Amino acid sequence: MYDAILESLRRGDHAAASTAARALVESQPFDATAHRLLAQALRLAGDRDGARAAIDRAIALAPEDAPLHLERAGLLLEERQLDEAQAALARAVGLDPNQFPAYIIQAHLALGRNDLAEAERLLRTAQRIAPEHPHVASIEGGLALRRGDADRALAVLSQAAQRAPEEPLLRNALGFAYLAKGHFAFAEQAFRGLLERHPGSVSLTLLIADLCQRQGRIDDAVALVEPLAAREDATPAVRRYLGVLELSANRAERALGAVGGQLQHA
Repeated sequence: MYDAILESLRRGDHAAASTAARALVESQPFDATAHRLLAQALRLAGDRDGARAAIDRAIALAPEDAPLHLERAGLLLEERQLDEAQAALARAVGLDPNQFPAYIIQAHLALGRNDLAEAERLLRTAQRIAPEHPHVASIEGGLALRRGDADRALAVLSQAAQRAPEEPLLRNALGFAYLAKGHFAFAEQAFRGLLERHPGSVSLTLLIADLCQRQGRIDDAVALVEPLAAREDATPAVRRYLGVLELSANRAERALGAVGGQLQHA
């Protein structure tokens, strides 16, 4: 019953998956799994509002299903609705205390608000469930970084990265550990791996451009920032940064052009 949707999702054909899921929901309106798959397809297709409505309907049909609350938390996090996401995560853990991903997400949120004691508490719980999981290392390394122990962070994260070199959370934490140690080339390599997975990420692109600049590769930094500055929705800060890069390369006229573009878009 779900094969057509799952196959389309595996192929990356999110439009086909959405169409198949909508058809299934129409024929099976009380099937929580159908609504869950529709939410996944719509989320991947970029329709966050539709995905949110679908996952809410799935939860209404199966309110005791912990993974549904976890998926809802993921949607809320993407929308930066942190309080609601935290509540959804708490609900998932309340329904199933072994919901390992919920503890990891909660720990990252705690790190984000610099609540290190809460992050450590959640880390200990996650360690009891899956002590060797790379996400556990990402939290442990993140905690060490926040406490100013970059050597400890790098040791923990490097060892974990040998076991799971493509794990995004681990790669992200490792990049910042390298950055804290001043190993800019290694940090750049880690973040470029993330950018391959998220090619539209402005923050990652700017971070990599900054790392190129720190290594004296101004032209590489410019090549990264120029497409961002040319976008209609480019922020003044991005255009200003391009101007700074051009000026540092002794290209005053191009720097003025970047700043002039900023003024025209202001």
